[in-house]
Amino acid sequence: MKKNYEDVVINEHLSTDSKSSGVWIFVSIDMAIFLLFFIVFLSERNNNVSLFISSQEHLNITIGFINTVFLITSSWLVASAIQSIRRNAPHKSILLLNLALLFGFLFVFFKLYEYTEKFNAGISIIGNYFYLFYFLLTFIHFAHVIGGIVALFIVRRNLVTSFDEKVLPVAEVVGVYWHMVDLLWIVLFPLLYLLR
Repeated sequence: MKKNYEDVVINEHLSTDSKSSGVWIFVSIDMAIFLLFFIVFLSERNNNVSLFISSQEHLNITIGFINTVFLITSSWLVASAIQSIRRNAPHKSILLLNLALLFGFLFVFFKLYEYTEKFNAGISIIGNYFYLFYFLLTFIHFAHVIGGIVALFIVRRNLVTSFDEKVLPVAEVVGVYWHMVDLLWIVLFPLLYLLR
């Protein structure tokens, strides 16, 4: 009986390690792909600086900055929620995740507003190379945000339905992903909105 219990504990530990390794592999590949996008963007920008700068002037820096604050705040809330899970405080962790989700939804709302603003001004993905990169990079990031929101909902549901030892590893994996989403935007914001 003791051996079976130890086998279960070892198997759960290996399963947790493989989930953790899996998310780090995914994050590394994702960041490498974005790095390639950034290199191509900077290369194209170097070839046509005036076009990129004049196109940048049509972006809404205020919304870009607000969205940066939303994602940084949401990322901090997710980290705090994970700390609360570690301290066995389910109610506090649920509250923190609710707030993190709220800021995630605010990011989505403001990004959709910004896209609508661009389309109403006649700006689209086929406008020029800058807008091609702007829409491509921000939409891929937007899809990552939606995926992160879904993952945060899953963690929240797990906290509400059964607060047990399996919640923490899932929350940590989702936290790593959400921090990556935040980090990508921290690079995208200055690259697309501020670089002159």
